[in-house]
Order: sequence, then C-alpha cells, then structure tokens
Amino acid sequence: MDNIKRLLNSKTMIFSIGLVLLFIALFANLEVVQPLLLLFVIYSTVKFGKKGVLFSTVFSIIVLAVQDIYNLNINPLEFIIEALIIIIAAFYIIHSTTKMQKLNFELRERVKELTGLYRISEAAEENELNISQTLNKIVNKIPLSYQYPADCEARIIYHDEEYKTDNFEESRWMQQEDLKIDGQIVGSIEISYLSEHPVKYNETVFLKEEFDLLKSIAAKISIILKNLEQAETIKEQKQFLSITLNSIGDGLIVTDKKGRIQKLNTIAENLTGWSIEEAYNKDIEEIFKIFNARTGEKAKNPVEKVLKEGKVVGLANHTKLIARDGNEYHIADSAAPIKTESGNIQGTVMVFRDVTRRRETEAELKKLNEIYRTLSMVNQLIVREKSLKKLLDEAVQIIADYGKYQNIWIGRIDNNLERIRVLSFSEPNTKNFKQNETYNIDLNNSVINFKEELISKDDDKLIVNDLPKTEEINSFLDSSCGSRAFFCLGAFDKPWGVLSFCSAEENNFDQTEVKLLDELTGDISLGIEKIINEKRRKDSEKRLKKSEKKYRRLFENSPVGIFKTTSRGEVKMINPHMAEILGFDSISETVNYYNDLKKELYVNSERRDQFIRLMQENREVNNFTYQAYDKNKNIMWLEMDARVSKEYDDGTFVIDGFCWDITERKKNQEKIQYIGFHDKLTNLYNRAFLEEEIKRIDTKRQLPISIIMGDLNNLKLINDTYGHQKGDKLIRKAARLFEKSCREEDIIARWGGDEFVVLLPQTSVKESEEIIKRINQEISKEEGELAVSIALGNAAKVDIEEDLMMVLSKAEDRMYKNKISSRKSARSSVLSAFLTSLKEKSSETEEHVSRMSQIANDFADEIGLSNSEKDRLHLLTQMHDIGKIAVPEEILNKPNRLSEKEWELMKKHTETGFRITSNLEDFAHISYEILHHHEHWNGCGYPDGLAGEKIPMLSRMLSIIDAYDVMISGRPYQDSMTEEEALKELQRCAGTQFDPELVDKFIQIISTNINKGDLIERQ
Repeated sequence: MDNIKRLLNSKTMIFSIGLVLLFIALFANLEVVQPLLLLFVIYSTVKFGKKGVLFSTVFSIIVLAVQDIYNLNINPLEFIIEALIIIIAAFYIIHSTTKMQKLNFELRERVKELTGLYRISEAAEENELNISQTLNKIVNKIPLSYQYPADCEARIIYHDEEYKTDNFEESRWMQQEDLKIDGQIVGSIEISYLSEHPVKYNETVFLKEEFDLLKSIAAKISIILKNLEQAETIKEQKQFLSITLNSIGDGLIVTDKKGRIQKLNTIAENLTGWSIEEAYNKDIEEIFKIFNARTGEKAKNPVEKVLKEGKVVGLANHTKLIARDGNEYHIADSAAPIKTESGNIQGTVMVFRDVTRRRETEAELKKLNEIYRTLSMVNQLIVREKSLKKLLDEAVQIIADYGKYQNIWIGRIDNNLERIRVLSFSEPNTKNFKQNETYNIDLNNSVINFKEELISKDDDKLIVNDLPKTEEINSFLDSSCGSRAFFCLGAFDKPWGVLSFCSAEENNFDQTEVKLLDELTGDISLGIEKIINEKRRKDSEKRLKKSEKKYRRLFENSPVGIFKTTSRGEVKMINPHMAEILGFDSISETVNYYNDLKKELYVNSERRDQFIRLMQENREVNNFTYQAYDKNKNIMWLEMDARVSKEYDDGTFVIDGFCWDITERKKNQEKIQYIGFHDKLTNLYNRAFLEEEIKRIDTKRQLPISIIMGDLNNLKLINDTYGHQKGDKLIRKAARLFEKSCREEDIIARWGGDEFVVLLPQTSVKESEEIIKRINQEISKEEGELAVSIALGNAAKVDIEEDLMMVLSKAEDRMYKNKISSRKSARSSVLSAFLTSLKEKSSETEEHVSRMSQIANDFADEIGLSNSEKDRLHLLTQMHDIGKIAVPEEILNKPNRLSEKEWELMKKHTETGFRITSNLEDFAHISYEILHHHEHWNGCGYPDGLAGEKIPMLSRMLSIIDAYDVMISGRPYQDSMTEEEALKELQRCAGTQFDPELVDKFIQIISTNINKGDLIERQ
C-alpha cells in the first residue's frame, strides 16, 4: 500500500497519465478528451500545486493541438476557445485547491496548538508539584506540537533557572518568546530544531503558525507560573502566619462565634496548660479561667462581651489566670471580634500576656526611681556646693528625704585607720544623734569589723542584716534597722570616710540597689574630692604664681633640651639648650631651619616613622635614641623622652619632650662593646666572641670547617726574663703574624694567655695546612731575643653530626704534640738569642767568662770536686750572668757608681737568671746556684740573705772567682787591681762576704800560680 501511495505521488505517475491522455486524444473525439484533461489538471494541482497546474495546463493544450493536427481538423478559433477553457478551469482549480489546502492546514495547526496547550495544562494540573517539577514536565510536552517533534527541543528559563528537554543542545534554528507575569519578564521559552529543515516562514525553518503557537504556549505557561506563584505565596503566608502566631511572645486564643476554641498558639498552650488538640471546640470558660487578684472573685470572660457588643474589650487590672495545673499568672489581655467584609462576626481573637514579673518589678522600679531622683539631687548639690560641711549635711538629708532611707550618716576615717568620726547625720530619723556633739567609732573594738570588711576590701561596700543590738553600736545605729549598708567614701585613691544607709526591712538591699547606692557613694566621693581639690587649687595658685618665674628661668637655663613639635614634623617651641645641642646660636634660627624633622633632622627617616608609631600606640615614649644632623650636618646621637600633649581631629598631635646629646655615651658604649668582643692586648677577637661564632657558623652550609690552634713558645721564659711588657710585645708580634698569614675572611682570636685559634669556615684540612705553612714561613723570618715561635695544630669538621668543640680539642691535641717535639729546639734558639744579646750589651762578658773558667778549673781541683761538680761549676761560670740580659745596657756599662734604684735593678739579674735556667732543661740543675751566687757569708747578700753553709757550695766558690776576676779586670765604674791587691781584698772580706775557708784555699792556688808565672794575662 505504501508503494502505491508513493507511486501516485511521484512525477512518474503524472507523466504516465499524460501519455495515456495523449494516446486517447489520437483516437477519441473532443467531448471525451476535454473532461479527462480537466481531471488531469485537477489531479496535478492537488498533488504538485502551482508547478503541477502549470505543467498539466500546458500539456493539455499540447494534447488538444496534437488531436487537431492528427485528425486534420484545424480550426484556430475553436482551438483558442478550448485552450481558454482549459486555462480558465486551471485558474479556478488552483484557486479553489489553494484555499482548501490553506483551510485544512490551518485546521491541522489549530488542532496541534490546542492539543499542545491541553498537554501543558494537563501537566500543570498534577497535584503536589512545585514550580520546578511542573516546568520540567511542561518542557517535555512542547515538542509534540511542532511539525518535526522527534527533531525538536525546548528550553524554559525562569528566574535564571533552566528547564530543558533531554535532547537539548544549542542550535541555530531557534525561536524564542518571553514569559511575563503582570507585564514583568520573568523568563523565556526557546524552541529549536537539532538539524536543518526547509525554510518555511520569514527565512526560518518554522511555519508562521508555529510562531503563533509559541506565543500561545508562552502565554499559557505565564498563566500557569502566575497561578503557581500565587499558590506558593499563599502557602508561605499560611506558614508565616502560623509561625508568627507561635512567635509573638503573647498568648493567642481564637474562638468561633459560639465562643468555642479554634486556635491556641504555643504561649497560650503553656499558660493555660491545654494543648490545641485537647482544647479544640471546648468552651472558652473551660480553658481560660480568670479571677480578680485583689478580691479573689471570678472575673468575666471578655469573649462573651466581644461577641455581644462586637468591639474590642480589655481585661481589668489585677486579673489572674488559673492554669490547668493550678499555677496562677498575672495577665493583661484584650479581645477583638473577627468580622467578614459585610460586618458579620465570625468569632473572636484574644491576646494576653504574663505580667507577673512586671508587677514584681514595678515595686522595684519605684524604689530605683527614688534612688535615681536622689542621685540627681545629690549631683546638683555637688555641682553648686563649695563647702564640705554643707555638702555632707545636705547630702544625708536628701538621701533620707528622697531615698526613703532611715538613719543616714557620714563619718570621716582618721589617717591611722583607727577611728570613724561621725560628721553628718539625717534628721529627725536619727534620734540617737544630737547636734554639735562628736561621735566616734573605734575601728579596733567595734562589733562590725569595718577595717577588714569594708575599708580594706576591693569592692568598698558592706551589707549587714539582723544587726546585733549591743551597747556600743546602739549609740549610732537606730534599733529599727532590719538591714544596713555601709559604703566606703574615697578621695585621691585612699579611704576617706563611711556612708551608712538604714532600712527597716530585712535583706532589703538587692544587687541593683547596691550598685546604684555604690554609684551615689562614688558621686559624693567625687564631690568631696572636688571641694578638697578646689581648696588645694586655690592654695596652689598662689604658689604657682610665685614659682612661675622660677620655672621660666629653669626652662630657659635648663641643661636639658626641651621641645614642642608636631607629628607632621614642625617645630613649635624649644629652649636655648635644645638650640645649642643642634649647633645653633638662637631659638628662632633653629625653629626656622627645621621645617620637616623627618627629612632635615633624622639621619634615618624610618626611625622617625618608628617614633611617631610608638607615640600613636602608647601616647608616651621614654629613652628613644636616634641619629640626627646638627646645623653643620654633623651626625650626633640624641635621646629623648616624649609624650602626646594635644590631639587634633585629623589624627595629628603635639609632642612635648626632653632631649639629651648622648654622642659621647654612644661612643663609649661602642668602645665597651668592642672591648667586650676583642682582646685588649692584641685587638684580635677574644674567646667569648669566638665561642659565639663557633655556635653561629656550625651549620651544614659552612662545611668543611677547619680550626688552627697555636701556642706561643717560651712566653713564660720571656716574661720571667724581661718582664710582662716584653711578653706582651711578643704576644702582639704573634698576633700580627697570624693576621699577615691568614685570609681576610678567617676569624682569628686570642684563646688564652699564649694560645691563638683561627676559625676557617668552608675550608678543608688541606687548605688549613697551607695557611699553617704560611705562618711557619713568617716564623722562620723571626730573629733576636723576641723571635716568635709558635706550635701549631689543625683539625676539620666535615660531617654535620660532628661536635665543633671536639674538632677544636683535636686541633689542640695536635698542637701540643708539635709543641713537645719542637720544645728543645725552640728553647735552644731562645737561649742562643739571649747569649748573643748579652754579648752585644757588654764586650767584656765573654773574656770574663773565659778567665773565670780557667780559675774555676784550678779551684775545683784544689777543693777536690767530683767531675760532675766540676762540670756544674764550669757551666755556672758560663751562665751565672745570663740574668743580666734583662738589665738595661746603660746600667751595665755605666762608668759611675750605680744609683740606689739602678742597683736594685742590677740585683734582680740573679732572679732573672734563675727563672731562665729553671725553664731550660739543660740548665735547670744550676739554676739554684745562679740564684744565690751573690749571697754573703754573713747573710747580707741578695736575693734571699742566706748565710754560711746555707749558701750552696758552688755559689760560694763562684762568688769568690767572680769577685777576684772583676777586681783584677776592672769595670766601667771601677779601676782594676793587681793580683796581690785583689787577694788582700778577698782576705779582708773573708768571713763577711766570702767563705773564709774557701778564701784561704783560693789565695793559696792563686799565689802558687803567681809564683810560677802562670798568671792569667790581663786584657
């Protein structure tokens, strides 16, 4: 069947029919052919429209022409008439067909429109759907009303929310219409095709009727949305009304026109004790039971009167409600009729509230109002009164009259806090007090412990109930007092007096009342303080005027700089010393010079910002230091104390302050700080600084960290020989040697007396050994008696887990090993330097030693000394004067006798020699003999004054040999003697200076040698 339909609607069919008609025309007459041709025109018009009618009309005329030619019956007039008939018939047919098609199409579109609107209405009428759910259903119904429903999609936008078909995607074949409610656009509806279709209307794929359809759908949806919005609004209003009724804070009861309960809100349920479920349709009298609080009689229910009179009715005062559980509440209420628009009463609404607390507070308010009035009156009194006596007298009277208190009195506490003297009391309530009489309360013996419970307490108040009626307090406390309050009056942050209140009721003073009375007491305290202050002010005004001139002179002559500036950096005022500090000759010159302190005074402008910020935060700044420029742009240090003295609305303020020039102090502080981290002798860093640096650089970033430790050799020997000044010089030389050998970034410190440490961040062991090599090269260049010799050791930290102080210990251990191995060489070098220096100081010393050695050898043989003792004596002759290395050359070679002071220096050479040799391993065994070789047999020698055989044997021998050689060889201060003269002098001094027995043997040896002509040749 479908194939037949397609065939009938195809162009092939119309051509086939045309050929059949042409064939019939060849054999049939005109009467048969003409109707068939008209039917052919009608068929073509219906199936193919204007193209079909044009084709069929032309074809029919051709068929008529062919028929006439074929039958040889050519009549032009008839042919034209027949053709016109065909053409007119075609025009009529096309006109009728088009009109009918249009009517059919419009009918179909109208049906589609109505069907679509019906579907939308049907979707909107489903119950329990909100706006979103409804729009989701409607949007999926819309495509069914369009010509290509399967390819159609729709989207509704309502208040920025989208509702669209499942197949929706953006398309360029789209039409749109606004959704409006009461003329306001609330959204839009869009219809579109997913794919392209033939253009139908206004260059779109949509039919003209589909544009009208969209408007109808948009109008329908707008109506639906309006109805849904109204429904939701009504629902929300109902919910809001219900919430409001339950939230208003008052009880609410609604009755019908018969007075039966229809509605109770939550408050009404709580107050009556009935729930709405229980009370519904019950009579109002059963639920709302009220009575007169004063008489106890039942009160008339207002609902009955409202229903009768139709107007608002309120409850009488003093009405109480009896709840279901028997609780009673003071209530206030009003009832009003519920009327229709026509004025008919449908019921009543009654609103009532619990006013129990209000009734209770009314009495309290009355009492508080009395206190407030009292406060006001007392404050007015304080403002106008200048006399302290009148202030106190009138204050107690006002409190008694307006505050309704009894027995008011004010007492003054003495300075020792021992007694209260009553100054003022109210009349006539205070019956026990009499005018012009003095009443005192002993604070130590009072029943009420005022001192501990009132005066010394932080809250300054004491409330007493049920006072004991004792003889002592009856004199000033009215016996009718049920409770009493005492408040401490203060002035100038100290207890000044006591204010006492009396009430006939027990436990009368509640917290609020006490707070107000405390405020009243504070006001009276201020009044007392004001009057005392006023008196002091007047007294001080006189003193102030006298001292004003004095203070002006102090300001102008103050040794401290005084200034007034602004936060903007302007100078308002300074005193002469401030100008002097800044290098100016006058105040005016200074003020005119500094227009902006931040730019012109402060070296660091950020410091000015810090100062202003501190002033803003604290209003006061003390000991603020900064660097400033003086008139000549010299930098100086200033210190100031300042405070804000005045503030302006724009945030700026005035600053008053004092200023000092602390430049010298700062320099001293910097010097002290330098001293704190530097060794005074060498100017190297000290141990304290190095220990802090070790902590600071002990980080992974600084690895490897090497340490060199050095110990100055022979420092003790130099100190013992030349004194500590020479030793200090040696230390300084060593310090300079370290500085010369190390890198600029290395940290060199004097670790101890003769120890140095070099801290080398980011330095390997190999690199530190190169530095040690440079140090040793510098040491090798040293010569003379103060040549520097240093033992060195090094170690390095390569792992962050290592303890840097342990690395220092390793370096120290290696240093000591090196020191031990080189000790003998170092000391030999020093000794050699000593002997060379001594030789340079005195040309006679070498010959003196040589002669003494020869004489000593003969003397030792005569005495019979052992070989070891002979060796010691020989060494002693070589080294006995080594101590003279510390004696100044001018003393050694002085041609005249030495002065007493010079002689004292010369005598020190034995001790110096002892210290030198005792520190040298090869000579330590003769150091004791060197020390005592100038001792005398009679104890008058030096240094220890030994006598007789307490003097070492070799020392006694050496002293004889030394004295003999000095006498025969001479000295700058003494001519030489002959051998005989020298021996006589020895003989003369035997027993006093020399050992007499040894002198005899020495003379014997020398005499024998003289006789043999074997005397020592004189130089």
